[in-house]
Amino acid sequence: MMKKSPLTRPIILGVAAACLIAAVIWLNRPLQLPFFNQFNSIAQAQSKDKPKAPSNMEAPDVNPAAFKDQGLLAFIWKDLLYALDGSTGEVKQLTEAGKAYQPAWSHDGEWLAFIRISDASSMTGPLWLVRRDGTQAHQVQGLPESVMPERFSWSPGDNVLAVSAEDGLWLVPTEGEPRRLVPVSSGYPSFSWSPDGKSIAYNITLSLEDPDLDNRKDVLYIVTVADGKTNKYLETNAGIQLVGWQPDGKGLLYWFNPSRGASVAADGLELWSLQLDEKEPRALTSGLTYRQWQSFSPQGQLLTVAGGDRIVWSNKNLALVDPKTGKVQNIPNPKGCVALDPQFSPDGKKIAFVAAKDLGSGVWGFEKTEDIAKWVDSRTLYIANADGSDARALETAGKGVFQPFWSKDGKHLLYMKDNVLWSIEVENGKPEKILGPIDDQDLFGFYGFVSYYSLVKAFK
Repeated sequence: MMKKSPLTRPIILGVAAACLIAAVIWLNRPLQLPFFNQFNSIAQAQSKDKPKAPSNMEAPDVNPAAFKDQGLLAFIWKDLLYALDGSTGEVKQLTEAGKAYQPAWSHDGEWLAFIRISDASSMTGPLWLVRRDGTQAHQVQGLPESVMPERFSWSPGDNVLAVSAEDGLWLVPTEGEPRRLVPVSSGYPSFSWSPDGKSIAYNITLSLEDPDLDNRKDVLYIVTVADGKTNKYLETNAGIQLVGWQPDGKGLLYWFNPSRGASVAADGLELWSLQLDEKEPRALTSGLTYRQWQSFSPQGQLLTVAGGDRIVWSNKNLALVDPKTGKVQNIPNPKGCVALDPQFSPDGKKIAFVAAKDLGSGVWGFEKTEDIAKWVDSRTLYIANADGSDARALETAGKGVFQPFWSKDGKHLLYMKDNVLWSIEVENGKPEKILGPIDDQDLFGFYGFVSYYSLVKAFK
């Protein structure tokens, strides 16, 4: 039997000791985590951190050729946000998860802002920004709360948003932190950017917590964006709701609500104008408080829908208004119809609108779905001269037309019909499908008013 070397035992003990020391060192080493840049995490949220859309998800039904050279188009398809480039025909998916709502273009068409719905009952959620090529998607951080529909708007001169919140008016840049421009205690000021983007008009209610309505006052201000300097232009015991600026930046329009009642406002309010170089405002006309029904020509004329009662199928006609002088020209309706959804052409020489059967003031609802569908089927696309003369129906556009708007060249009209976006050449009347059908809309809406602007938004 072979004997062990006298060195074997010390060698074995040494190796064992070395292994033990190495194990102790390894177990007590500093833990090296994978590199994670927290500042990039928000910007990459949709592309990396959020669930991907199912790979078998239905692609949007888009016909880019029908939108050729007509600008940019943002739209919601199956809750996701897309952009169509009319110059290249490219359709770009901009979100991968969640429910996008109310897309809005920046002044240069490079950015889109939208709400990512977190509360379906109020249609509110965090504000998101994304470039139209799909890059730099991120949730805006630093706002005090979720954003409400129609409470945010891009500057017409810079890539910055104004956002109305309960504690005031905020400015949100595409890069950097939001800042509060105007602090308020009365909650959610209504606002409008000046045409040059240097100022913002807004109105608030003072003593909002006072149950005695007679003690409340509404005040209309203009704040300079650069330095936050604020000037008061109007104070009244009645309620007011800002509509917007005149195209020349020399006057403001607002709705006047003496009783401050929401039900009263739903049946229409007086529209007033305030010229900034005059002390007294002037009443113009009365109508429902839909901003989509206020269209300015480049020359400063306002085309609006006049007539009271919340039901849109009765007592509605177009009115041409000069906000500077207060002159109002009521435009005759096509026989037996109401006139809705007005839009000036880009050069201000033509108007487009929808005419629908006048059902009279006695109809406030419908027992059957077929009844409201029959009225919707009477909605017909019309064009006319700027003063309403020579009105003619574009019959080839079909029936059931909603919210026509002009292409940037003024040669096409785009409109919604059967939840599909169409384009029609004004001269030869040949309609082409652009996209859809998108999500179904309730045909009744709010007493006949239905809006697609939260799902489809054009940049010209």
